[in-house]
Amino acid sequence: MTRATLIVGDVQGDVDRLREALEPYPENQVDTVFLGDFFQGGEPGAGGGAAAARLAMTRRNSYSVLGNHDLFLLVMVERSRGGDQLGAWRTRDGLSIEDLWLSRRGDWADLNAVESDTELEAWLRALPFLVELEDGTLAQHTDDDRYAEIGDTVEAVNSAVRAWLATRGGAFQALRYTIGRHGFDDPERLRRYLDHFGVRRVVHGHTPHWDDVPISFHGGLAVGYDGRFSRFWGRAEGEEPGPIGATVAILPPLPVGAG
Repeated sequence: MTRATLIVGDVQGDVDRLREALEPYPENQVDTVFLGDFFQGGEPGAGGGAAAARLAMTRRNSYSVLGNHDLFLLVMVERSRGGDQLGAWRTRDGLSIEDLWLSRRGDWADLNAVESDTELEAWLRALPFLVELEDGTLAQHTDDDRYAEIGDTVEAVNSAVRAWLATRGGAFQALRYTIGRHGFDDPERLRRYLDHFGVRRVVHGHTPHWDDVPISFHGGLAVGYDGRFSRFWGRAEGEEPGPIGATVAILPPLPVGAG
């Protein structure tokens, strides 16, 4: 019997809520696809991002892709080890890479946890940008088409990313491809992207939405799973996190006529 596919969007450090979200879906009954961003945005000092990544790493019948916050954590790991590639790097506002990471809810406990866990760091560095599911669904972190600049096939993209992350400074190079948003708002741009990789639809996280369920675009050809999951990262004063079902949900059937 074919297992249903459970999609998990941006966790952003809220590992306790992730455990709650996964309880109705035993790992032997579903295939689980994590869309990245395990890190940044959890309870300060709790190391929830590292704990969430470990959960994904050890969960059976699961796949994961890299998000921008995961890559940012790897950038910081390299910096903490004396990497000088970004020593003079500054934002337009003059922030250092460390200042920017902390301003985006970076957690020293996450950094220390990954630095001291060689297995977890190796797992993160081996994660792909893209996972193509059996039904022709493409799973990735961003709602953007820049991954197509890296290669013409899913494997070519992932091979390039693996090579980058095996070298010092490669995490920052990879990070540059995981920043864009709203690329799939344009239906023609989305269609060109699907055709580029020969897939039937795309599921992603990265860009927050305010619906109670994952948000669907263009007749279901793109589905967004960043439902503002973390309880510790309000984006405006008094803002509550979204319901669990906005971020963690069973993948719906392909829309009629997809592909």
